[in-house]
Amino acid sequence: MPEASGPRPAQVDPSSDDATIIESSLDSPEIFGAVFDRHSRAIHRYLARRVGPDDADDLLADVFIAAFQGRHRYDRTRVSALPWLYGIAANLSARTFRRRTRAAAAAARLAGREPPAVDPQDLRIERLDAEAAWPALAAALDALADGTREALLLYVWEDLSYDEISIAMDVPIGTVRSRISRARVTLRELLEAERESTHGQRDETGMDER
Repeated sequence: MPEASGPRPAQVDPSSDDATIIESSLDSPEIFGAVFDRHSRAIHRYLARRVGPDDADDLLADVFIAAFQGRHRYDRTRVSALPWLYGIAANLSARTFRRRTRAAAAAARLAGREPPAVDPQDLRIERLDAEAAWPALAAALDALADGTREALLLYVWEDLSYDEISIAMDVPIGTVRSRISRARVTLRELLEAERESTHGQRDETGMDER
């Protein structure tokens, strides 16, 4: 006698866009796993750059839990969910960034020294030699407002367009443009000041030696 079989799990059409999958997941929650399969690698890469590989796994789970719980609010006119997921990841990583910065500053005060710079890792701003100026760049990133910093990192790390960043951060595209422009000007000014200071110190050292 054949065994009675239960209801078959809902199937995902590979050609379906994210909006369709998310809408279907409202009735069949297991379908949402397809969104994870499509975009988890990109989100994990961003998080690993932002908070380091040790915390990226935990934050990745938090991103998709938050996305699943908020999927009923997803704008289904957006066929790709990736900018939306980047926005969730940016918010969660910003909280981790602030928590680490506060903890580092507190530890530094207790130790009687200056807080260590936050490592911007692989950040590259056009032609600027970021590697040579990491201390100044890290300090500049730390000084930027959260929204400005996250817009810049989504732009330079993840190569998102202004429109995609607008979706991710839920702000007008004009705000995205102004944030990125302001951040780049600020970084350039600080890095240039750091170069001039470094060159001035080298010149003074050379004169003393003569």
